[in-house]
Amino acid sequence: MAKKIEHKTGRPKGTGRVLDRASVLDAAWDLANRDGIENIGIKQIADELGIRSPSLYNHIRDLSDIRSEVAAKTANRFAESLEKMIKNPGMGEKSTKEILIGFMNEYRDFARRYKGVYPLLVSAPLDNENHRLASDRILKVCLSALSLEVLDAKAIHQIRILRSVLHGFVSLERENGFGLPESVEESFRILVKGMVEGKLFW
Repeated sequence: MAKKIEHKTGRPKGTGRVLDRASVLDAAWDLANRDGIENIGIKQIADELGIRSPSLYNHIRDLSDIRSEVAAKTANRFAESLEKMIKNPGMGEKSTKEILIGFMNEYRDFARRYKGVYPLLVSAPLDNENHRLASDRILKVCLSALSLEVLDAKAIHQIRILRSVLHGFVSLERENGFGLPESVEESFRILVKGMVEGKLFW
């Protein structure tokens, strides 16, 4: 049986900041977004907080615990941005096409704003309840974006297609994979137009 952690609080030496589980995970998320989730480890997080590595284990189990929580926070941040896009009171009632366009633009913008943690959106949640709940929120927005109400087989296929198309584009863009001189913005505009007009669905 796994040992239960008694989460402690303290202050990193030379700072006025209280060190607890929440502050450790916030620092890990900021570090992951800045340097890339694949580049963070216990030592990097401890250095960021100005403490010795063993002190982190007063607040977290291990690196997988940190990665799981960082993934959950990323999914929640993404869900919030999508929900805000749909419910923006300044834009009035949106048409189904406007919601899909907004979803696709927000997806791309999120990948640009949060380059270091965006890859964590790719994997399905495992045993983290906060991550699972955030994924459910994202799924609801996907259904709205595709003008669907029921999560049946057809909806699942369409959501997978939507995610695959967007992830493929933003991943190539992130890795500077578009080397030809034509406008990347124009390519994305054409992609969005094709999705909205239903040319990429049946």
